[in-house]
Amino acid sequence: MPTLSEYQKLANDDVTAGVFDNIITASELAPFLQFSSFSGNSLVYNRESTLGAAATHQVGDVWSDTEPTYTKKTVSLTTVGVQHPLDRFAMQTADNVQSQEAVLLSKMAKSIVRKLEDLLITGNSGSTSTEPEGLTSLLISDSRLLMMDDGSQPSTIAGAETELTLDRLDAMIDLVENGKPDFLMMNKTMRRKLTSLARATGSGVVLTSADMFGHQYVLYNGIPVVINDYITNSEQYENAGGWASSTATTIYGVKTGQEKQGWTVIHNGTVLDPDIQRLGTKFDKNEDVYRMAVYLNAVVYSAKSCAGLAGIDSAA
Repeated sequence: MPTLSEYQKLANDDVTAGVFDNIITASELAPFLQFSSFSGNSLVYNRESTLGAAATHQVGDVWSDTEPTYTKKTVSLTTVGVQHPLDRFAMQTADNVQSQEAVLLSKMAKSIVRKLEDLLITGNSGSTSTEPEGLTSLLISDSRLLMMDDGSQPSTIAGAETELTLDRLDAMIDLVENGKPDFLMMNKTMRRKLTSLARATGSGVVLTSADMFGHQYVLYNGIPVVINDYITNSEQYENAGGWASSTATTIYGVKTGQEKQGWTVIHNGTVLDPDIQRLGTKFDKNEDVYRMAVYLNAVVYSAKSCAGLAGIDSAA
């Protein structure tokens, strides 16, 4: 008697074109990022250090010359990339529903995007020379992290994790000059904490929401809240000795783009157009090798365009 398994040998299984995502990438940060392209492999820019000193005078006074001073900053591009093989037998014989090469390249691009969103927060060229400079490291170098425990802005971050308060959050927001930040960036733990504080009786805080860039964002005091899961709940702030058992996390207030003198991704080449390299067939295997790379780094043009509230206790 014929069986179903025998009938199935004579039929082709239906295959739906496309690969369904198991590793979801729905970046809330990406729409806010601003990019700046330039030729070469390093960018030099000047940041204002001091102004000439104005003073009062009377008729007949001898005036003294004063001049502004500037700090020259240099940022070199780094390479972020991924390399994968693709079996030539699979490419030739399993290409009838969808292109194996196209699927591979799409997943390589997704891998790079996820790595970039991580490095734009956590990158530290001081400890790993090949990494781009992350926002945390940039703010530490400019002493722009406000400490949750005592409200200081140290150049070396150390202390004890402290429960988030709205007063301290507002103080961090006020560090960003010439208007409000474009967005506040935090992880989901801090969003839950912020929501809890807003619900508290007498907080006076109303969290609204708005649809932007195809996402629904919570607004705190009219400022969009961007969720970034690469912001850790065990931050050590480049100082493992000072945060040996850290449960610290950070909330960032950020302006982006060169026009606002804010956080900007600098790169060589067209925005979001990676360098795709088909390296040919391996000598000892029947596989073609594909490489994908982007060349970039990040800068904060004016230190006063961004700030962070650091040392918030994520476990409290």
